[in-house]
Amino acid sequence: MAARRRSNKNRDLEPNLHEYGGYYKYRHPQTGKYHGMGKDKRAANAAARKLNSILLEHTDYTRRILTADAVRFADVIKRYRNEYLPTKKLKPRTLEETNYRLNRLEADLGDDLACDMSVKRLADYLDGHYKNNAYVKHRGLLVEIFRFALTKGLAESNPAEDTLAKTAAEKQRRPLSKAWFDSIHALAPEWLQIAMDFALVSLQRRSDLCAAKFGDIQDEHLYLVQRKTEKYGHRAHLRISIGPSLDAVFKRSRRTGVPSPFIIHRRPEKIRRSKETEHWTQVRPQTLSKAFAEVRDQVKEIARLPAEQRPTLHEIRALGGHLYLEAGFSEEYVQTLMGHSSAKMTAHYTDRHIEWTVCEAALPL
Repeated sequence: MAARRRSNKNRDLEPNLHEYGGYYKYRHPQTGKYHGMGKDKRAANAAARKLNSILLEHTDYTRRILTADAVRFADVIKRYRNEYLPTKKLKPRTLEETNYRLNRLEADLGDDLACDMSVKRLADYLDGHYKNNAYVKHRGLLVEIFRFALTKGLAESNPAEDTLAKTAAEKQRRPLSKAWFDSIHALAPEWLQIAMDFALVSLQRRSDLCAAKFGDIQDEHLYLVQRKTEKYGHRAHLRISIGPSLDAVFKRSRRTGVPSPFIIHRRPEKIRRSKETEHWTQVRPQTLSKAFAEVRDQVKEIARLPAEQRPTLHEIRALGGHLYLEAGFSEEYVQTLMGHSSAKMTAHYTDRHIEWTVCEAALPL
């Protein structure tokens, strides 16, 4: 869009300099903020002229020639997507999250020239847009993009590496108690109740729960490959014996009246074709989490908590592990079902549910 034509009164003012009742202000061409320049017209024009020569240098013909071969950051991201990202062989969920972050970086920084991006530019961007884990993830991706750019001659340095490396803040999420689980379960629609019961008994992650089909049930066993830990070998390939509890979940799922190959399914309000689903009844992991959160927030005791403290769907996995241990099952049993490679990781999930016994030590000395 062409700049608005100045009035005759202001025609002798430098670009971006404006006069308000005898007082002059300079409008920063990049931030849009106004800065006072006093009442001296000649001094204000001189200052504006100097600022324009610095801030508007990209419009200068010399600048255009110097940057003719420069690469936009959007082009670097495009090559990173096409040439490097496929080599990482990320799982679908991780790939989806990475592409989300790439889209955000491209939208916010895509027009910048890769050779001009400084530590300050990236530091200001990260500080101004992200907190906690989001900061850590986006910074890490920027570092990796610039490393790729260096190997392709698209950049001469990696300014992202010199930005502040933060550690993700500890999660504030409250563990999901059995009482809260029961309250949410009572309010949930039937398909979500089935999903919650399936998660509690099987201890599987949401992506594996949503991918499970009736065809995976053979000889009274559920055959399931945990996507997140598949690369770790036999521990990810589970042949789960179907006991009374799991059998009840599967029978209830078959009785929903919705013809579906998937154990977790529902009849959507509108049937849409999607590349992310195999069948119109299939429930995506994100949809499952969102539906759980919506019902969870109807429980008054939970709704009073800050949003970051409310337990998510993933907490069912930890609750189930705790209930197994409480029922007398061994730690190795729970570890195997969860698909963890170490007992330490299983303890990380289940220890949060330990209830402390209140007592007193008041012996007088």
